[in-house]
Amino acid sequence: MARDDLVRVPVWTIATEPSKVAGLVPRVPSGEITPERLEQLRDGLASLLDTPVVSLEAYPLPLEHQVHGGRVLDATTPLALSLTSLIQHSSEALRAAAPTVSRGGETLYRMVVPAKVAAQMGQGIARSMPSTQAAAGIYSGVLGPAGIVGQATFVPVTAAAVASSEGAAGVAAAGASGAVAAGGVGAITVAAPLVLLAIAVAATVYAEEQRRRALERITALLTELKQARLDDERDALRASSKAIDKAAAVLLDEGKIGHSLGLDSAVHNIDTAVEAAARRASEWQQELDSFENDRVSVERLRRAFPGIDQNAGEFRARLRMAAFAIATKRRIAVLQAVEHAQQGHEMTLPRFMSVLRTEQEAVDDLERQLASFLLSLARVQIQPPERFIDNLMTRGEVRDLLKWPTRLRELAESESPSIAGKEQDLEIAMVRDREGRVRVLGLAAVA
Repeated sequence: MARDDLVRVPVWTIATEPSKVAGLVPRVPSGEITPERLEQLRDGLASLLDTPVVSLEAYPLPLEHQVHGGRVLDATTPLALSLTSLIQHSSEALRAAAPTVSRGGETLYRMVVPAKVAAQMGQGIARSMPSTQAAAGIYSGVLGPAGIVGQATFVPVTAAAVASSEGAAGVAAAGASGAVAAGGVGAITVAAPLVLLAIAVAATVYAEEQRRRALERITALLTELKQARLDDERDALRASSKAIDKAAAVLLDEGKIGHSLGLDSAVHNIDTAVEAAARRASEWQQELDSFENDRVSVERLRRAFPGIDQNAGEFRARLRMAAFAIATKRRIAVLQAVEHAQQGHEMTLPRFMSVLRTEQEAVDDLERQLASFLLSLARVQIQPPERFIDNLMTRGEVRDLLKWPTRLRELAESESPSIAGKEQDLEIAMVRDREGRVRVLGLAAVA
């Protein structure tokens, strides 16, 4: 590709704690760098500095790209103001780096969180969940394997305003108001509220999408299966979601959790549902452990797990209720983490990540337990009923017996939680329009 065809993409390297980077001057390039070098730089800084470091890239969004999904935040919300402040305080460098980005119109901002930092936020904060209703991700219309601009080079952007005392005062004032602070550390900008709010909002959007899908799956099944007790559990979780919705709205609009929103009762209902799911998972595992040499007859399997051979059976419904409880718990965990982070004098990302990881430990363990159980169940060997040992089986009985391994594998594939594999970078896509409104999409693993 010709040199003129390359798109120059401005990129900020953003830290979250001024005191941790004030005495360090990392070797940040001043000229153009490739995507590979950018990844190396980000990972290197994450290892070198004892503070979370992310990168933020800015792409001019083509008119033909229509972005849907996510959550639209008004220009006056804290996240939108923080992003605007960052752009304003680096406007001169931004115009020099990529003139097309600063001409107005919509701009896609892609924040990448290194795997080292992402791993500290919990196992299940950003991974897909099996669904027959929707695709696994919402990025297909925005970012693909080749990106949206084809070949690109990246140009580090510095906060030019700190070059003079007047500019430094302006940035400090912005930082005091919860927007952006910048220090004289080369090309590293310090913008803790921007990073924390971007991650919190994207995690909220992602968790809500997972909760919605889980609700759709259990509702569709309960429509066919008459289980009053499961209906009551589902309704209690749905009622709790109303309080979560209010708290999430306050978080997105004001940058803080509102008080007296009924979160205490919501947390109680959600924790009760998670405990019920954990109890059932333990009972299922005990039944599985009682099978001799992983061999069992169909009759014994049906007694142990009622409805296991039915697509709308009780066993599958309880599995999906567990998934719904887990997804709802993950959603409120984000709000609880933000609330704890705000209890200190400053909203620190490490505090947010620590609480988020702690709040999710129980459901992480439950997901691993369910995944292990379903995998073991799929490996069980089905043996003929005892009454047929000395007698011939009918052709229909033989066919039904041969179907069981496939049934159990399908059950494991469709209902097992998606357990995270190796640590991956996470990306957050934010689309900012010319009026300053920001559409935030959910967290996604970098391909």
